[in-house]
Amino acid sequence: MPDVQITNLMNSKFKNARISDFKGKLIILDFWNSFCGGCIAGFPKLDSLQRRFKGRLQVLLVNPASDHETERSMKIVIDRMNAWSDHPFKLPIVYKDTALSKNFEFYGVPYQVWIGPDGHIVAIPHKADLTVANIQDILDGKKVMLKPNIQRKIIPGKAGI
Repeated sequence: MPDVQITNLMNSKFKNARISDFKGKLIILDFWNSFCGGCIAGFPKLDSLQRRFKGRLQVLLVNPASDHETERSMKIVIDRMNAWSDHPFKLPIVYKDTALSKNFEFYGVPYQVWIGPDGHIVAIPHKADLTVANIQDILDGKKVMLKPNIQRKIIPGKAGI
């Protein structure tokens, strides 16, 4: 995965970061939009996984640039997540992203890309593969065979596995 400069971070102590800032952790890029109920319904699971693997897993909710998405819509999602949960919602949101999204071509959301602790893409999995066991195996350095997400298309010159 290229060492992309990530800008427009919300719900994070940082406003900007690089992929290399998370080296040593499994990174899950979860592409979504505020009109996707299924995407937002998955946030509590992602949040609980990040809590469980604290310091070893970094989830980034990536909201691709769109005329329909606004900073206000991101804040509404954060406020709703906080209202629905017993825990403060701590997942960072990459708002109006262009840097990460341009590396992948996908046709729907949610869409995940898993980047291993070494910075290499290890999976573009189906959502059913988001399990404690699979995350633990990757963190333990085991080779994991995950079902491919069929809504992806690998483009020459773009990141793939």
